[in-house]
Amino acid sequence: MEKYVPRSAKGAPVRFLAVSAHKDDIEMFALDGIFKAYAEGGFAAAVLTDGGQCPRSGAYAAVSDEDMALLRSAEQKRAAEAGAYEALWLFEKTSAEVKRAAKEGGALVEELAAIMRELPPLETLYIHNPFDSHPTHVAACVLALQAARLLPPALRPARVLGCELWRDLDWLTDADKVAMDVSGSDALAASLMSCFVSQNAVKRYDIASLARRAANATFYQSHEGDAATALVYGVDMTCLLDGGDIAEFAEEKIADFRRDLHI
Repeated sequence: MEKYVPRSAKGAPVRFLAVSAHKDDIEMFALDGIFKAYAEGGFAAAVLTDGGQCPRSGAYAAVSDEDMALLRSAEQKRAAEAGAYEALWLFEKTSAEVKRAAKEGGALVEELAAIMRELPPLETLYIHNPFDSHPTHVAACVLALQAARLLPPALRPARVLGCELWRDLDWLTDADKVAMDVSGSDALAASLMSCFVSQNAVKRYDIASLARRAANATFYQSHEGDAATALVYGVDMTCLLDGGDIAEFAEEKIADFRRDLHI
């Protein structure tokens, strides 16, 4: 694991921490925390996988997994500089290792918990959500929650938000949905996403994430004018810090959705 401290870090106490599966996930799902902390500092991030097995094409088609992992680490560090992160932890695990650790626990959970213990009690911990269609994202969600549970109650995050990425969360009921207003963040978001050249060459995450936030804002309320220009959706998972089964939590939200149907 490598700890990287950007030159742009402001030396502020960390209030917001994001734990992601992949390099470039954070800049999409945890934009709320990055944006809130940008002026005065206070955002940090941890990325679990090395990204070496990502899809590639064009100029990157022949790049080896090892070199791609190095390239993506450099891109993630540039994003940390652009976002003025206080710190970036790169675990450089494979997806298989992350998924195995989510089932078996072990050193990876302990290492994540150790990072959280070093920080002041967080205002918000941003993680993947259990409804995500990417299995490594779900594994990262489980690992982050397991790590936070190892903290003494006084050191646990005040709020844990499972954020959308590979599957929108617009289907959640209004009562279950957390709408994070990131209006005015477009320039910062563009700066962050432009760092991931190798990924934008294959998948236009920079365009798609901007469009999703704008769509969320417009479709948030059907009978009101737009109060925001960009929203990121999440689900509040704070209740799981004290225990409880994540699958049962997910089933409860799905049951809420069923009860909310108009048929």
